[in-house]
Amino acid sequence: MGTFTETLSDSDQEWIRKQKVFFVSTAPLSKSGHVNASPKGYDTLRILDNNRVIFLDGRGSGCETISHLRENGRITLMLCAFEGAPRIMRLFGTGSVYEPGSAEFDSLFSEHYADEWSSAENAKFVRSIIDIKLHLVGKSCGFAVPLMSFQNHRQTLLDYGKNKSDEAHAKSCVKNNSYSIDGIPSFIQGTPGTAAGAKTKHRLVAAADVLLPWVGGAAVGAAVALAAVRNLLK
Repeated sequence: MGTFTETLSDSDQEWIRKQKVFFVSTAPLSKSGHVNASPKGYDTLRILDNNRVIFLDGRGSGCETISHLRENGRITLMLCAFEGAPRIMRLFGTGSVYEPGSAEFDSLFSEHYADEWSSAENAKFVRSIIDIKLHLVGKSCGFAVPLMSFQNHRQTLLDYGKNKSDEAHAKSCVKNNSYSIDGIPSFIQGTPGTAAGAKTKHRLVAAADVLLPWVGGAAVGAAVALAAVRNLLK
């Protein structure tokens, strides 16, 4: 039987810190959009208090999480025990994206990541910090999750970044991180969507995409009701 609480307990926080991988899920507003799920390695997840967690977001071949968060803010993290007692935990919340150079990023990075991630090599991995305000914590058994032993974090992504110049990183960002697979702009620094007014325009379009079916349905319903009334009055 699953259980739900509004906050993380001390034991929840202790268990989370021991896990070697977590999974991130987000989705666009559009009902035809693609739900995204991403695994996250490295020691990047931090617990700030019983209702707030952050994680360091690395450069990658896509930008689904950032695009979805900047459109609607919804996010769920999932962790499960691959060693020891079985357990699954889901963290439901609202996320914000902070990029290098912002006051929020600089403050959080300095306090939580500077010792490990501020070297010139590792800094090339860093794309943003995802800040999540939790409103629900779900826990379930995890009896079907397999037992697996942790060996080590892969160094492939870090090594890949070391061998690329800043110019190459910028070009790669524009090519791979401008839009989600559904065409939602990421608004990452240096990408096309960062033009003035682009965020407001996209959010208005996204809101219209969600509301139009409801508005259309209401209009049809009103027309049918009006026709029925007129028929009664004949």
